[in-house]
Amino acid sequence: MWRGETEVKIGSDKQRAVLALLLLRAGSPVRRQEIIDTLWGDDTPESVVNLVQTYVGRLRRQIDPGKGAYSASTWLAGMGAAYVVRLDRCDVDLVRFRAGVAGARSAASPEESLALLLSALRMWNGPCLADLDHVLRGHPWVRAIEHERIDTLLEAAKTAQRLGRSADVIPQLRAVAAAEPLNEAVHTSLVLALAASGMQAEALAEYGLIRLRLAEELGVDPGSQLRDAYFQVLRQETRYEGVAAAAEPPCPSLLPADIADFTGREKLVEQLGALIADRRPGPIPVSTITGRAGVGKTTLAVHLAHRMSGDFPGGQLYADLRGSAEQPADPSRVLTRFLRSLGIGGQAIPEDADERAELYRTQLAGRRVLVVLDDAADQAQVRPLLPGSPSCSVIVTSRSRMAGWPGAHAVDLDLLEPHHAGDLLAVIVGAERVAPEPEAATELVRLCGRLPLAIRAAATRLAARPHWTLARMAGRMADERHGLDELSDVRATLALGYRRLDEPAQRALRLLGLLDLPTFAPWLVAGVLEASTESAEDLIDALADAYFLDTAGVDAVGQPRYRFHELVRRYARELALREESEATVRTVVIRALAILLALAQDADGRLPYTVRAPLYGRSPRWPPPAAVREPLLADPLAWFDSERPCLVAAVLQAAGLGHDELAWELAAATLNAAIIRTPWAEIGVTHRSALLACRATGNRRGEAVMLRGLGELDHHLGRRQECLDALNHARALFAEIRDAPGEADTAARLDALRERTAPAT
Repeated sequence: MWRGETEVKIGSDKQRAVLALLLLRAGSPVRRQEIIDTLWGDDTPESVVNLVQTYVGRLRRQIDPGKGAYSASTWLAGMGAAYVVRLDRCDVDLVRFRAGVAGARSAASPEESLALLLSALRMWNGPCLADLDHVLRGHPWVRAIEHERIDTLLEAAKTAQRLGRSADVIPQLRAVAAAEPLNEAVHTSLVLALAASGMQAEALAEYGLIRLRLAEELGVDPGSQLRDAYFQVLRQETRYEGVAAAAEPPCPSLLPADIADFTGREKLVEQLGALIADRRPGPIPVSTITGRAGVGKTTLAVHLAHRMSGDFPGGQLYADLRGSAEQPADPSRVLTRFLRSLGIGGQAIPEDADERAELYRTQLAGRRVLVVLDDAADQAQVRPLLPGSPSCSVIVTSRSRMAGWPGAHAVDLDLLEPHHAGDLLAVIVGAERVAPEPEAATELVRLCGRLPLAIRAAATRLAARPHWTLARMAGRMADERHGLDELSDVRATLALGYRRLDEPAQRALRLLGLLDLPTFAPWLVAGVLEASTESAEDLIDALADAYFLDTAGVDAVGQPRYRFHELVRRYARELALREESEATVRTVVIRALAILLALAQDADGRLPYTVRAPLYGRSPRWPPPAAVREPLLADPLAWFDSERPCLVAAVLQAAGLGHDELAWELAAATLNAAIIRTPWAEIGVTHRSALLACRATGNRRGEAVMLRGLGELDHHLGRRQECLDALNHARALFAEIRDAPGEADTAARLDALRERTAPAT
């Protein structure tokens, strides 16, 4: 660490490790608990929070004297229970390394790309955080950075080999090979680079060393890639510097690595594989895989492409189109990369985008090539990248529904089935850890919403913490406010999609996420957002197309219904609590409950008959316009059938937030419909919840009305004494607060029950 030209001495290992964790996530918040778990584990002292705060404070003072945690100009900012290194206030070598690699991948020529890759690699001075290995050994963040270095080095080695400049990467390959003595991919590249640079004897010696090391330390023989490299050296088939490339067109293989724990989509893989391998004359086989963020679209596409690679001897092209990012990939740049991988380089690539696409289609004409276009923004981005020859096949993934694509086979990828979700958890964490805690495993899968990305994130976190039980992880994830902190990958993925929404759709997502309703119809959205039904439907469509909302069928009154995935709801609520004022949050929730209350009481008054006379309180009511209300309540029982789960959820949310008046009025409004339809279990839940809320605030009238309803429940369940006790208690409360109508109604009900059960004379 340097301040200007002065090196800053960091201090103890613990303090340096705190800085290391912050720098590994530079630009993103690092939770204090993450630091504590990493540095202390289960041996956490009581003063650990103060210790972390002390370390962070010292770091801030050392590099930025006089700047507080929340200063606008501090390099190390506080964010509640987290800290973040601000990239606009300091320079981090890891960020510069990544920027160099990104520049290389968008470079105009292979020569420029190689120069940028080598420049980025020269920033390394040994393994990442090598002098903290005793503190951070095996930490997944450190290993991930090491893998970034290795991936970049392998990419540079391939580029250098194509350019006949393998000698340029040998120093970097030797350094990394020494730090990764069992990494076969690195040693394979080193063997090939040595041979391509005219050092065949050294290449064979290097192979002999890694072969002996694998046998002694792991008891295995070299893998197929390393063996193939060895035989290439023996046959002198490596490409020496200055020797022209073979005339045969290259066979590109741009696919990312396949995933080892692919689970739960086997039948779909078979179906898509049959379509992709179809060689009958006709249009190009195009398969579109769409679905919500984290559902496994890329995993499915890459796994399928690897499985089908034998059917495409011409090669496999792959591009991440970054459609969910703020700046999606330019198709013209993707075409340049594809053409280079097909053997076209330098001045041969046209400047004009249309001519570039024409050359691309010409190169693929008659060849069996599989093209995978991952995370597409829309059809316009994909269209220039489609081959022109039906001998090729295309797989497109996207978070947006690509409606109306002629001839495409569309797959809308759903969540994993419960048993497949459990299998994925067991594969990553280990069956031996999952088996003793079946209930906790089921709860973890439920909290992850059967979303593969969430399950993978939770399972990876568990795998890195062998001392954690599944129950402990489930408990942390169940925290309504901080559960998403355990799934940072999920939050980051949702954030990408959120940034692509326009401002009205973003606001709609935030506000609707405040509601606990299991489903909702457009008329409620219109009321909550104070918008017309047409505008509400447009916003719903925007959120549904981006997979922030799911369709939930059509209800009994003919209204389409929508629902949140639970993790999306948590994310939306997190945004609302951060970006909306407390007054707005409170107003939106009360407005939604007031809309439901107004309609429920109106529908109650339209029922064919009523058992208990309605009793009203002081709650706000927000009735929709008559043009909306009348069609909804034309059949009041059908409306109650449609909204029953929502009314139950509304009572529970009102009670949980301390809105006792709304809670008891909503519960009371459902009583007569419940008597007709007999959903008594739900009446018990809502009335008891509202009863507790009323007792907590001393709302005697609400308490009396709820006891009256519970008395009806007890009567219909055959609990005579409980019924009489509840009604007598309600009558006494009505009398105490001088509510004559409530007292008279309850007294009449008591008299009727006593007469009905009196013995015959």
